[in-house]
Amino acid sequence: RSAETCRTPRRNDDISSALTFFDGVKEWSEKVKDCFVRDVEGNIILGMSRGNEPPSAEPEARVHLHSITDEGVFVPVLPLFESVESGTEAGHSDPSDLEPKYPALVSLPEWNKSPLLSVADVNLFLNEERRSLDEKVHKINEFFPSKDGSDMISAAEAVIVLLGLHLQSIANHFVDGVDYIENMLKTQLIKAIGKEVQASDFAEYIRFHDQKLLKDEYAPKPFSYAIRRPNHYPDGVLSIEKLNSDSNEPIMSITRKLDGEISPMYFPINAATSVEFTGDRYLHAWVSHQFAGQQKDSYQLVARARQFSSFLLLVGKIAGPDSFEPLDAIILQNKDEVLVPLLLNQLPSPKDFKDAISSLSPEQQRFAKAFRQMQLESSVFAVCCIQLKPQLEALLGLPSDALTKEIKLTQDLLSLFIDYQIPSDLLSFDGAGDISLADKVAIVKGHVKSVMSVIEEAKDKALEAAQKEADMAFEMDSDGDDSAAGAPESSRFLAMNRGGLMKMRSASSASARGGLPPPAAMMAAAPRPQMAMMAAAPTPMVQDPFADVSREIAVEKSSGFAMDGSGSQEPFSTPKKVESVEASVQIANAGVIDFTQIPKMLDSKFEDLDCDNALCATVIKTGDAWNKKYKKNLLTKPERMVLRKDEKKSERDKVFDLLDALSRSGSLPVECAELHVIVAATHNFDHSLMQTVILDNVNPIEKMERSTLIVASTVHNKDPEELLRDEVQTSRVKQFSPGLFDG
Repeated sequence: RSAETCRTPRRNDDISSALTFFDGVKEWSEKVKDCFVRDVEGNIILGMSRGNEPPSAEPEARVHLHSITDEGVFVPVLPLFESVESGTEAGHSDPSDLEPKYPALVSLPEWNKSPLLSVADVNLFLNEERRSLDEKVHKINEFFPSKDGSDMISAAEAVIVLLGLHLQSIANHFVDGVDYIENMLKTQLIKAIGKEVQASDFAEYIRFHDQKLLKDEYAPKPFSYAIRRPNHYPDGVLSIEKLNSDSNEPIMSITRKLDGEISPMYFPINAATSVEFTGDRYLHAWVSHQFAGQQKDSYQLVARARQFSSFLLLVGKIAGPDSFEPLDAIILQNKDEVLVPLLLNQLPSPKDFKDAISSLSPEQQRFAKAFRQMQLESSVFAVCCIQLKPQLEALLGLPSDALTKEIKLTQDLLSLFIDYQIPSDLLSFDGAGDISLADKVAIVKGHVKSVMSVIEEAKDKALEAAQKEADMAFEMDSDGDDSAAGAPESSRFLAMNRGGLMKMRSASSASARGGLPPPAAMMAAAPRPQMAMMAAAPTPMVQDPFADVSREIAVEKSSGFAMDGSGSQEPFSTPKKVESVEASVQIANAGVIDFTQIPKMLDSKFEDLDCDNALCATVIKTGDAWNKKYKKNLLTKPERMVLRKDEKKSERDKVFDLLDALSRSGSLPVECAELHVIVAATHNFDHSLMQTVILDNVNPIEKMERSTLIVASTVHNKDPEELLRDEVQTSRVKQFSPGLFDG
């Protein structure tokens, strides 16, 4: 039992050798039996008799070898143990007093207290086997011809068949016996716990155990974060949840919040513009486990916005020491909710990778290593949340919290930026800096009202031009002029529905005052019958009322100058990324973590400290179909929609257009941005939970402890001993995972 290869009474080298031996005995005895039953009797004797016997012959009256069984022969292999009292065996006298009928087949060693049956009992079993075999052989001699005769099949061949069957029974009993002992261990464990522990029970225990194992500041925490400014009500919530039938609960992650002075990072919104952002940064390490045969769990990234709140959600990966690459993005506002499925893909463990490439050529090895390095560096999943109100305040030159209670103004500003791409210079505060907060907000409101009035005026002009065209068509049609037949169908329709057109104009004016998007307000105000007719009629050709505004924006961008809050012009300063090795070293020396190096550090630790070769780096990616829940307005019920490739691209374009406006094309940093960087690892078990405990004689809790400490010590850059809660936990972990503390 002290051997390293000894797991249980069933899983050890001695029993494995015995099983191999009995498998060979079973196979050999099966071949011997088949030789006589199938080949000699079946093919030779019975085959010849079928061709030569007269029709009156009755082969059924013969006794054939295939009718022989070992039923009634005692098999002396039984999974029996007994408890031995001090002195002599319970219920038995000294074994030397027992006189078996047959000579003893085993020697009588010195008396001991082994739980195995006594030697005397073993001899009794063997004697019973001999007796039952003699009885069976006697019956065979009665029915089969004598071995001294000339028959090809005699009693001697029948006895060989009987012994072959008996050897198979002995081998089967031995296998069944050791399996019974193993199953008995499982039964005892279930009885001790009170239930058969499932993988879900183990996951729940690990959540509980990690809180006792590690200090509070290092223990895994639920991945659920409120999106908020300090001392403000949250704008929303961000979480990664595990899907199950009962309730979705957030995953537990080892979390490190980066403190101190943090250098800015950048993300591109187009080929020419990168946006600088700062704010809180979190490094999360997610350690999961997977048992053999266990159904893989499903996870999702969940983001929810509160009423009258809004933020941007950017999902992607870390592309460099100071670079975040957003692959998808969406605007969430007014109780929107988006569910993003997460896909987990495990990479080979470092030892498996080395074994796989060991026989390759040097060129192939270099290629494989370069590709694996790329896989590790690109496995850093990241989520960035950008709050809109603080950025709007910075963009417009307003003090902090100026837009906190300005709900309508915020909605109008977002509408102008998203729907009409209005330059921020037309809306920003440009007055003296010593006036009150209310006056500054009032000035911005005045700018917004002016722009809205320009938009309304442009729409009125477009509608007036369309009405004049319709009036002319109506007059021509009233005079019976043939040319009226050639007038556009839309013009004749507008002429016949001038009353509805005027209602649409008034609705358009109301939309500008109410802050709704102009097309939605116009369609909502139009009479229902006229709406049906308009759907069937061709759309009139109306000049784009915002063409001049778009041209002004294009001219401003092409000139390379932007207006600051005081009205002066400044050239755009697009941030440049740090690309040189020297700059990367300076960033590292400044205390900034290069997130792309975290997977490589973990991979190295896995190779050195994971003696079971069970930890694998895991890549997190988003699924193709997102689910979004939204409300069209405050009073309607929530609706759901699925965002696929085209819809996600449209949402991302909206976000990038808005970011281009909020950052003045990269010249204004984004300060209220919260970045969550997530690396993942999976501990794989070769068997199911109960098989791991019973067959492998392994405590999976201790294995998960070691994996958690390997990852946590890397993330926090601490020695494992510094992470443990107290001396009790330290001494226990040192006993079962000493490799963590060597050197």
